[in-house]
Amino acid sequence: MPYDPDQARREAEAALYRHWGHPAFRGGQWDIIDAALQGRDVLGILPTGAGKSICYQVPALLADGLTLVISPLIALMQDQVAGLSARGVPAAFINSTLAPGKVDQRWTDAEFGRYRLLYIAPERLQSERFLARAARLNVTRLVVDEAHCISEWGPHFRPSYLQIAEACRLLGHPPTLAVTATATPQVRRDILEHLALQNPHVVVRGFDRPNLVWSIFRDENKRSRVRDVLGTVPGSGVLYAATRRGVEAWAEWLAAQGHTVTAYHGGMRTAARTEAQEAWLQGRKRLIVATNAFGMGIDKPDVRFVIHVDVPGTLEGYYQEAGRAGRDGRKAYAVLLFHEQDEGIQRALIEGGYPNAKEVRQVYDAVCNLGQIPLGTLPEAPVVIDLDTVGRLTGFGAGKIKTAVELLVRQEVWQAPPPRRYQGLVRFLQSAEAVRDYADTLKNTALQGFISALLRTIHADAFTALWEIDLRLLEKRTGLDRTRLTKGLDFLQERGLLQWQPPGGALQVLFNEPRTRNAKVDDLAVRRARKHAEARMADMLRYARSVTCRRHFLLAYFGEHSPERCGTCDICLGRHRTVVITPEDEPLMRRILHQVAAETPRKGWFEEASRADHHVDDLLDWLVQEAYLQVVDALEGRFTLTDKARELMAQWAPRT
Repeated sequence: MPYDPDQARREAEAALYRHWGHPAFRGGQWDIIDAALQGRDVLGILPTGAGKSICYQVPALLADGLTLVISPLIALMQDQVAGLSARGVPAAFINSTLAPGKVDQRWTDAEFGRYRLLYIAPERLQSERFLARAARLNVTRLVVDEAHCISEWGPHFRPSYLQIAEACRLLGHPPTLAVTATATPQVRRDILEHLALQNPHVVVRGFDRPNLVWSIFRDENKRSRVRDVLGTVPGSGVLYAATRRGVEAWAEWLAAQGHTVTAYHGGMRTAARTEAQEAWLQGRKRLIVATNAFGMGIDKPDVRFVIHVDVPGTLEGYYQEAGRAGRDGRKAYAVLLFHEQDEGIQRALIEGGYPNAKEVRQVYDAVCNLGQIPLGTLPEAPVVIDLDTVGRLTGFGAGKIKTAVELLVRQEVWQAPPPRRYQGLVRFLQSAEAVRDYADTLKNTALQGFISALLRTIHADAFTALWEIDLRLLEKRTGLDRTRLTKGLDFLQERGLLQWQPPGGALQVLFNEPRTRNAKVDDLAVRRARKHAEARMADMLRYARSVTCRRHFLLAYFGEHSPERCGTCDICLGRHRTVVITPEDEPLMRRILHQVAAETPRKGWFEEASRADHHVDDLLDWLVQEAYLQVVDALEGRFTLTDKARELMAQWAPRT
């Protein structure tokens, strides 16, 4: 039958009301669903909280066959499936939390049409089970959630996303629906290219968040500004810092000020991170202080403020993090505290996180040497990468090592195996005799029994290197459940007797080819990765130094049109620092106005690298506020002279 859009919409709205209780679609949702029901490839870009999942869940109910959803977040896919099941929609997920038997059963159930939606992580697309069953799955729509992860210009690049186009071919080229909340024009182009979307319908809606008040404070005394925000804005909030050390320092200071606060960063144990997150989500803590490791997949509607005490590395990441405020539609605040020294922090993070080709090869050699892999040998089992040990051998930080591993995976020297639910890693830091002696000193007989069972279970090589241990076997031998078992291992780690990694917590790789003396590394790709990071940082710094309306700048960056003034940001309200102009400033002001008259963008105004950007910002701020300049392009730093400026320049006597 020919497609009837009116009939399709009635059926879609009936399904929406029947399963979700909503009488109508939100802005942008029907545009995406309409194109999907017509069988077209679609790219849908909706802001966080705008209901992206509805855009593929409703079509899944209106069409026969299976909707296969590629999602990067285990917690998010589990929440989605739980919600669908509660609404009577047959759905399931396949991820590393499942035992192999359950994984096989769910693939079989999917093959026989028992689900409308099946959620899987992108890494599963390379698994033997998927490759064996792909041609037999009746996939009528492929959905790519968090599609920005496919772009190197996105804030959460995932190399495994690059395998989706090949998976689509194996599935018989079903229509593809890609959705995301964060996509600049460059990222959109990457999504369309890497997913090979054919004649796609592109829907972009709602980057503007009218209820958010965007502010930047350029102040050396950041603690004072934080104190002001916390004292004047009630409710829950997030404070983002650039480093783990910064997170811990801010959390300690805030606690000393009497605030209920918890910390979250990637160096914490999974259980500790989960506990911190839940304490904040449930309102037991007003504040959570975090690195950018926190927040993806979090939806707490009543966040009243997000404060960045360090300038982030990307404008996309900043927008996404700040956008976690005010999802209930009520007024909320996005505050960035910026000082010129912040640029140095971000440059140091890039320097420490992006290796050159020589350094990538050093990481390769270190991993091979620690794994005792001879030249010409192809190890069959995954090789564990101990970041601390590799760091001692190479002198590199964990960020640089992880990026090197990611580059080697992307260039198919290695591959990243999917994590196994029950396999942890343990390494004893003391001899077996020393561990037994410690156990003998304990009055807690249960803990003594746990240590004894652990020593009987662990392989002898665990006293010299990280070694796999099956937690199911350890549970059986100790009689402890997983929670108590984890606490016991954490207890021994805190006392320096061992180190351990929970399932999925260790970095492992599979070799695609035998070890070679000189690993192939695409030097161009390595340089490109760093160049991308530097370009994203430059965009962020342009925003931090901008003298134009904050909302206008952000929406222009994401490709949307908006009025030049929002009326609510710090620039529009005149809350920026008052600039005092002195006679010594006249030569610099002359230079700025002459460069604007020559239509030169800001980056070409000064050749000398020592020019203080913040002083130029101050003068620009004054010239714009005093109506000597008008902004033409905030992103490129282009301005135009006003009649007032031309009159001023006409009064200047020519230089001799």
